[in-house]
Amino acid sequence: MRIQQIIGEHGAMPQLCGGGKCPAVIIGDDGNAYVQGYQLGAGENGELAAPAGEGFVKMPVATLKKIAAQVAVA
Repeated sequence: MRIQQIIGEHGAMPQLCGGGKCPAVIIGDDGNAYVQGYQLGAGENGELAAPAGEGFVKMPVATLKKIAAQVAVA
């Protein structure tokens, strides 16, 4: 898979937040979107249960809204 676009809180980025860790959505040439977020803590993992082969990351809602607005424009 090749990365086509990375969309984060402050707009499209050529690299993941300048090499740092931050929530983002990576659009691949395989037709999928990949969400980069924060790993869940033990308490959160206890409350959420994903099916086998799936998992969760968390992202502030404000960041998600900013990313969604950019995708709607693109």
